[in-house]
Amino acid sequence: MRLEAKKLFDSRFKATKDFGVRLDEVEFKQLTQEDNLRLTKAFSEEEIRDAVWLCDGSKCPGPDGFNLNFIKESWEIIKDEVVEAMAFFHESGCIPKGCNASFVALVPKVRDPTYLEQYRPISLVGVMYKVISKVLAERIKKVLAAIIDECQSAFLKDRVILDSVLMANEVIEELRRRRTSGLCFKVDFEKAYDSVRWEFLYDMLHRLGFHWKWIMWVKGCLTSASVSVLVNGSPTEEFYPTRGLR
Repeated sequence: MRLEAKKLFDSRFKATKDFGVRLDEVEFKQLTQEDNLRLTKAFSEEEIRDAVWLCDGSKCPGPDGFNLNFIKESWEIIKDEVVEAMAFFHESGCIPKGCNASFVALVPKVRDPTYLEQYRPISLVGVMYKVISKVLAERIKKVLAAIIDECQSAFLKDRVILDSVLMANEVIEELRRRRTSGLCFKVDFEKAYDSVRWEFLYDMLHRLGFHWKWIMWVKGCLTSASVSVLVNGSPTEEFYPTRGLR
């Protein structure tokens, strides 16, 4: 069972054929120099602390055995080490081996699952990677609205996915009113966040005007990841996602 679980998720995280999709003819909004300065400035102790306290401390621990409550309760003792680790990442874009290791726990989606596909994978990530990713997420939130088109109606602050539903209803009603034929096309983006090729992601970051240091940080987060699947509490052999060039 452990071998089959490893094979399934290892194949999911492997890069598929590159179809060479590049949006060369599309013009994108770009970040300003001021935006990039805000994104890549040094991590302050206050910023790091705020990111830690924004995280739910009671979630299951990752491979390191700790959750965020440990960081919160011990902050005055270990804050200097946390700030030093963040400064190292800021300069190098590197996450030491093991700090970005994660367990994938399998939660049944049905009463009596008989296939691995009937389990929902939940990632249990190490504490330091959570802190790094939270700091980066809080920074990028402040510039996303400037580079993502208004047509994107979800996953951004002050944008509601129901706006798309209302727009679709208006389009259909307009077709009916005009007695005109039309085509509605619904796409289900299954596991979109796990399926993007890294080269495409790097290319898009460059096209959107992100600073080379930010792109370096994203590469560091992706290429340092390692995964083990928990089967009845026992981890499989470690493997590495390879959604593109490392």
